[in-house]
Amino acid sequence: MQELKHKVRQMCRLASRPSFAAGVLFVAAAAIIFSMASLINTVCIIDEGQTLLMHTFQQDPYDILEDNGIVTMSTDVVDFSGISGGYGEINITRSFPVTVTADGRSTTLYVVGGTVSDLLDQLNIEYDSNDLLTPSAEKYVDENENIVLQRVDFVTRVEELVIPHETQVKPTSLVRPGRTVTLQSGQDGLKTLSYIQRTIDGVVEEEQLESEAIVKKPVEEIILVGDDVAVSPLDFDVPTDSNGIPLSYTKVLKNQIATGYNAGGRARGASGMGLSAGYVAVDPTEIPYGTKMYITSPDNSFVYGYAIAADTGTGLMDDVIDVDLYYDTYLESCLNGRKYVNIYLLD
Repeated sequence: MQELKHKVRQMCRLASRPSFAAGVLFVAAAAIIFSMASLINTVCIIDEGQTLLMHTFQQDPYDILEDNGIVTMSTDVVDFSGISGGYGEINITRSFPVTVTADGRSTTLYVVGGTVSDLLDQLNIEYDSNDLLTPSAEKYVDENENIVLQRVDFVTRVEELVIPHETQVKPTSLVRPGRTVTLQSGQDGLKTLSYIQRTIDGVVEEEQLESEAIVKKPVEEIILVGDDVAVSPLDFDVPTDSNGIPLSYTKVLKNQIATGYNAGGRARGASGMGLSAGYVAVDPTEIPYGTKMYITSPDNSFVYGYAIAADTGTGLMDDVIDVDLYYDTYLESCLNGRKYVNIYLLD
């Protein structure tokens, strides 16, 4: 025990010497410096192609950037590899502005890349193959790119057009000279035109006629005008006098009673021949079917004209009337009434 106390006293006397104390402080400082050096990390910062190498005690990438005065936006992408073996790497991808114009409004957003289609998806903007997109959906966007989406629609436009009716003025000796009779009132028709319009953002750029349809056909107006023109359109090309009466005929039946009739479209007479103006009904026992004739009033104020015997009727067979003149319309047959005519039987 006495020996241990002696050694302690010797150590205390040694420590009180100045040279010994300085040595201890040097060793302690070296130990601290070595410890701090082991905590310093080397970080490589890559920012838009520029490289910065730095030493730091920081472990968080944003603290490292802040210590070096490097500012980033929330839309920038900061990729940090972490610290491994005292070394780390920070890669900064800077975002840039892109403007998207669609549906009447423009939106500017900051992106680090991607295609036009990616940006539209990001904004929840839908489009189809008819729409116009500039630039194309597959293009990778550049800084300050202006993306424009134009809506293309196809719209049907229906137009109604009035079809004006025509007016036929028909001269006839059936009406007294100077007078007119409306044989048929005219009516305008109606048709629809269907167009396909191609619109861009609501503005019509192109229009094509797709179809047209007649909704209502026009009805021709027919007006009878008093004149010395024959009712019948037939013409046998025979010599006539100044009044139009044939110069050559086999027989003339004078002051015969003539009425008018109409049997509707596509009617046929008793002879089998089709009926129209110029074909008349007779008593075939007196005037055989197929006989050609010329019919006019005794004073020539009414001219039925050239005719062919093609039909018969009860009144004719019973000698109530002598000839029944066919007209193309019922009204004309009524206008005929009961007349006295001369019938010239031709060769």
